[in-house]
Amino acid sequence: MIFSLNAQNALFQNTQGILGEGSNAYFNSEGYDISQEDIEVMFDEKGIRKLMNKLDIPKGTLVSESPDFPKVKIIEHAVHEGNAATNYVYYLSSHKYGFTRVVCFGTSSGRIPSFEKEFYRAMITHSFPKSIMTSMEIDTIYFAGRQLDLSTICKWMGPRNLQCPNYGQMNWSEFSDSLRASQLIVNQKFINSMNDNMTIQSEKVVNVVFEGQEVTAIHQVVKVHIPQLIMGGSNVLIVYYVLANVRGRYVACIMSQYTDDNGVKNNKLAPLLAEVMELKQ
Repeated sequence: MIFSLNAQNALFQNTQGILGEGSNAYFNSEGYDISQEDIEVMFDEKGIRKLMNKLDIPKGTLVSESPDFPKVKIIEHAVHEGNAATNYVYYLSSHKYGFTRVVCFGTSSGRIPSFEKEFYRAMITHSFPKSIMTSMEIDTIYFAGRQLDLSTICKWMGPRNLQCPNYGQMNWSEFSDSLRASQLIVNQKFINSMNDNMTIQSEKVVNVVFEGQEVTAIHQVVKVHIPQLIMGGSNVLIVYYVLANVRGRYVACIMSQYTDDNGVKNNKLAPLLAEVMELKQ
């Protein structure tokens, strides 16, 4: 798969961005979580070593350069959990005196180097469309090309990672490629299973209607290893993993609800999940 800025629709059609504090920005696109942050270290050999330590990049990891981006340092790093790997690529550049700008591409769906390069070029030239940016204030969102009207209690935990306290949470990515969408579901499910803070109590496949598409979903009951007293409620999560072709894009979505969330009775869905999915009996 090759992306080009000559076809910006291909590069940005599956992208959502959120502006953070200062010049920080965060994006989700094609299974990548992308961040831009300015970190207070000098852009020199000593500063880059400090930065690598701060980012938990192992000592001895190669720092390289690219002819495509003069004066930019590039670090490639992978975190392996069993058979699943999350790949990270860091583009480092001098932002202002005493600060290094770090643009990070992270994905568990397998890398697309051409996508990373063209997306980074768009970031440094400020040539991405403003329409991909989303406000931190939530009343409506766009989900796979459809507008959803939501309560103002909802908040972004990151691009395409939406939490509505007592109403459910969902985290999704939109893809041009079905294989990479499927890979995200497989890898993320495995990574979550390795989390020491939770135990999967049961798992089954259920029939659902997701954004109008009849598909199957993986249904898990997960116990979170935090006492209910500290949680302030249930410590049992119901998690759904769904993959569907929706309005010309492949959507990989992970949704969750606590067993005491609003509306979660008699095998019902919390309101946020019910916005995009229904269970078939």
